Amino acid sequence: MIVGTIVGGSTTLIVMTNLPIVQANLISSIALATLIVTCAYLSNPVLWWMGMGAIAGIIIGLGGVMAGHLAESKEPLELNLRLTFVAFQSLAGFIAGILLGRKIHKAHLPTLKELLSSLSALTVGLFAVIVTMRFIVDGLEQARSLSSRLSASTTILITLLAIPGTVGYLLAERRTKAANLNQSDISGRPDRHQ
Repeated sequence: MIVGTIVGGSTTLIVMTNLPIVQANLISSIALATLIVTCAYLSNPVLWWMGMGAIAGIIIGLGGVMAGHLAESKEPLELNLRLTFVAFQSLAGFIAGILLGRKIHKAHLPTLKELLSSLSALTVGLFAVIVTMRFIVDGLEQARSLSSRLSASTTILITLLAIPGTVGYLLAERRTKAANLNQSDISGRPDRHQ
């Protein structure tokens, strides 16, 4: 988990600081969707926690870059940039949700609730560590300011992933159940030619 978090967070910071913010957000959104789907299919707990750590690292890294952008500029993010964030994150969440909803349910695979719960707990823990480190280095006012901006950024990012992801998950799961029900009805009918 620690390795995944460090890799995810540092990779996001490197990508986000070296690319224009729109392209960096697109890459981060694709990485998040890919990791969410991958984590749903991993049965090895070590790999699963590394993947969850990478997801949390990306969310916190992206939130940190957004928080830094808000701190440096006196003007808020422009409307077209905010809409771009919303579109990329929501699309990533929706696609991940659809792919998770289509998975074959097995005992070792986490449910959507378990996935979101683990991700939320991990993100909150990482968030607390970052704010505490800022307090130690720069004092209470800087930590409070970072906490406020980072809290807003990560809340937005998680919401933009979770709500469309849940919608996609429920739609795909419903469709999968309906298809399985139709298939069992067809296979259960007696053959008319016998």
